[in-house]
Order: sequence, then structure tokens, then C-alpha cells
Amino acid sequence: MSAQQGTTGTRFSFEDLSGDDSPQALERLIEDRDGSFGSQLGSLSISSNFQRIFSSTLQRGVGFEAFCVGEGPDGKLVPPADLFASMGKREGMELLDRLRMLLHLKSFKAAKLKDRWLFTNLHSRAMLDHKEPDPAFLVAALHHTGLSPNQVVVAVREHTQARQAKLVRVIDVLRGLGCLVMFDDFLAESANLDSLWKLRPDMVKLNRLWLENAAQSGRARRMLAKLVALVHASGALVLMEGIASEAEAFMAMRMEADFVQGPFWGTYDAELVHSGEQHATSGSVDQSFAVLLAKSEWAVEQDQRQVDFEMGIFSEDVMECAWALADGATLATAAHDLLLMPRVERVYLLNDHGVQTEPDIFRKGEPLHLDPRFKPLRESTGATWTRRFSFHDAIRNPGVVQLSPPYRSNASRNICLTLSVTVTIQGMQHVLCCDVEWREGVVL
Repeated sequence: MSAQQGTTGTRFSFEDLSGDDSPQALERLIEDRDGSFGSQLGSLSISSNFQRIFSSTLQRGVGFEAFCVGEGPDGKLVPPADLFASMGKREGMELLDRLRMLLHLKSFKAAKLKDRWLFTNLHSRAMLDHKEPDPAFLVAALHHTGLSPNQVVVAVREHTQARQAKLVRVIDVLRGLGCLVMFDDFLAESANLDSLWKLRPDMVKLNRLWLENAAQSGRARRMLAKLVALVHASGALVLMEGIASEAEAFMAMRMEADFVQGPFWGTYDAELVHSGEQHATSGSVDQSFAVLLAKSEWAVEQDQRQVDFEMGIFSEDVMECAWALADGATLATAAHDLLLMPRVERVYLLNDHGVQTEPDIFRKGEPLHLDPRFKPLRESTGATWTRRFSFHDAIRNPGVVQLSPPYRSNASRNICLTLSVTVTIQGMQHVLCCDVEWREGVVL
């Protein structure tokens, strides 16, 4: 590779380093470009680009993700994967990884942003090819630049079970250094939920495919909402990436993602960090979050109206059924009119311990909609439903009809919700339950 003009005023190339890839040695390959930093590798000019990351709750920027990009003599950009591939041997990849890391740290430090994070990654091959974690360069680079480890979020990718032990050691070293650790591209290919509690990341960046699928499918939306809740339950924060439209930004906020990122808020910018808060607090960004917040509040109101509507449709008939039971009618007789209503699937009765006391009464008297593959689940007399919202919410609010969140019914192939209410039958408290087919569109 050809030589280049370093910050010392002398021209150097990789070969001139003579195996010394310390931050001090790599400085000779770096040039100051009016506050940002870059390097010349042969015919390629490499530098750091940054994309803002926002808190959806605080509605402001909280950090920047750094990317290494190359630019050819013709001005054509070379993506990071192609840059690393062009290095060939592992030694070259590792040297490039260290050089671009130093570029990121120096540019971020120059911006003097004391209350923002720098999101960066360690190249997976360079990180895991060692027998043991080798954090020495990151430690040395942080000391060299004076950047606090507390401001650095290191993104790592999951690996197969056979290599996970090595990844655990890497994460432990990073965390001991004072950095935060983020799972990158979570649930892509080899990722698994088991690693959430084993590796305990501080943050999780969800693969963009989740957002794309959620835009097309109500089932995928429910899964994404549950996944976000699961990641939160593990103690990690959630970042949704690649958001390109207002609709996607709105969905990310509705799914309660902690952080959002993507071209909707602007493309990568080499000068972004250096110019600091002028970009992070721009009027267009403030306006975008104001619009999203207003839409989110409107959506919550619409959801509540939908819930109230569902309650209004069915709750009176559920109460009529309960009163008939209290007067001594059988479940089949008491539920006759209720079961004639569209979308009502079945009614059933629980005792005060949550145990179903008699068979389900289905619409039209038969479980015609029941998937025959689930026939082993058809008989539910004696089943215990104490863990369900329909039981414990009714017990806690006697005499008031309750509405459960949507869930996959054991008795049908449908997503349903359950209305439930306590009723006293022959001096004993029971809970009447009515399953109703759920209509897509509401996030509960």
C-alpha cells in the first residue's frame, strides 16, 4: 500500500509500522481533516461516518453509531464488509479494525460530547480468533484519546454455542473495562433467547426484519411486542434500527423500543459528531418526535376506545348470563343468547380456585371451528386457569366484567380475548368466562 501523510508530517504506510499497531504507531497513519479524522490506504480514503441514535422516551439524541467507510479515487463509497475483505489475511483485518476504532474514538472525542454514547463494534473475526479476549488495544486507545469507557457501547454479534464461551469472556472484559455491551442484529440466524440471561447484554439491537414483518402481519406485531417485553424482562434496553419512514418510527414507539435509529432522522454524516448539538437538536428532529408523540397519544386513545367498544358490545350480555346463573339456570340455558352473538366462541365456568367445573359450551353447540389437530385439548373440564388474566382479574374486582389481553386460545386456532366476571351460585363464588374472537389492530 502507498504511504500517506500522518499527523506528524511524515509519510507512512502499514508496512512502516513494523508490527507495531499501538495507538501511538497508528497515529502516523491518521490525518486531521478539520476536526474529523481519516487515513489513506492505497487508493482508498477511509474515515468515520456517524448515525444518530435517539431515545424514544426523551425524544432527543443519546448517541451516535460509528461506521468505517472507504472512498475510492472516483468518489465511490466502499462499505465496511468490502473494506475488511480487501485486507485478506487476519493480520490485515485486525490492523484495519484497530485503525478504524482509533478513528472513531478520536472523532468522537474531538466533538466534546460529554453526555452522549459512542456505539461501535469489534470486528467479529478479529475479536474471536484469539484464544483469549484481547482488550488491550481498546484499553490503550481509550487511554490514548482520553475518552471515558462509560461513553462507549460495544456491539457484539452472537455466535454458535461452541464459540459462546469465548464470547462470554470478551463481554466480561468489556464490562470490566467500563463499557456497555450491546447485542447487534439480535435474532438473526444463530441468535437465541437463551443468550439473554447467559450473556446479560446492556442493550439489544433488534434485526430490522422484525419491523418489516410487523408492518405486514398482526401476528408479527404481537410477537415483536412480546419480544421487546422479553428483552426488557432480561434487564436490557431495546434499540430498533433501520427506521426509514414515519410509519416505522411510530411502530417502534408503540412497541416501546427504548432507542430508535435510521434514515428517517437523517443519513450518515462524517461531520455530525464534530458539529455536535447543532444537528442533535435540529428543529426537524424535534418536529418529527412531536408528530410521533401526538400520533402515539391518539393511537392509545383509539385503542382504549376499541377496548371500551368491545366491552360495550359484550359486557351487558355477559352480565345477563351471570345473573341467569345466579338465579339457578344451567350454563347452556344462561349462555344461549350470548352464544348467538358474532365472534363469541365459547363460555365456561370456573370455581373459586380457578378450576373449570363443567364442559365448554361452544357457539352453535359444537366446536366446529376447533382445529382437529388439537383434539387432545378439546376436553377442558377440570382444567385450572388460575394463571390467566380472566380469572385473577375477576377475583380481584368482583361483580365487574374484566377484559383480558389477546392470546392464543387452547380451544380454537384463533387469537381471542376473554371477558370474565364473578358470579355467586348456590352460595359459592364462581367466575364466568366468555371467549371472543379478537380483531387485529389493537396493541394491548
